[in-house]
Formats: sequence, C-alpha cells, structure tokens
Amino acid sequence: MFCKCFCGSNSTIFELPRVDTKPCSGCTKQFCLENVQDGICDGIADETCPSNDFRTACFARDSFKDEIIIRMLLVMIFGLVVFAAAKPHIDRWRKKHMET
Repeated sequence: MFCKCFCGSNSTIFELPRVDTKPCSGCTKQFCLENVQDGICDGIADETCPSNDFRTACFARDSFKDEIIIRMLLVMIFGLVVFAAAKPHIDRWRKKHMET
C-alpha cells in the first residue's frame, strides 16, 4: 500500500509500513509531514492545522486483478501475431491440399 501526500500542487508517494491490519489508516497528514522532505509542505505545521491545500490518498499498486488483465492482453496479442505470421502458410497449405 502507498500513501500519496498532496501539498498544494506538489505530491509525494510513500510506501506504508505493513505492520497494521488496515494499512490505509497510517496514511495521515501527520505521516506525510514526518516523511516529506525538501520543504514542499512549508506552512502546514501539524496535523491539527486546517489546510485546503493538503490532502492524502491511500492506494495499492500492482493489484492482482490488474496483473491478470495485462497478462491476458499480452497473451491475446501474442496469439494474434502468431496467427498473422502463420496465416499465409496455412492458406498455401490449404490451397495445395484442395487442388489434389
């Protein structure tokens, strides 16, 4: 799981530690303020500071469903390429055997 911290127009992505059963509960403003570097969140003092310019988003990358969809797409593309390459040979073989 990952936590994306938005500070105004800037954003940074951090990997969340896997110690919690609900990893998204760790994606908080305080987590972001403790981990953000380079002063992109200057002016946002702590987790009690209300700011419209600060948001967090928790998300997962490389989900199993996405991986299956990509793999199926690759298999279909490979199959179509093989079929396109073999079709002239198959047609020639068919024509040869139909004549005799």
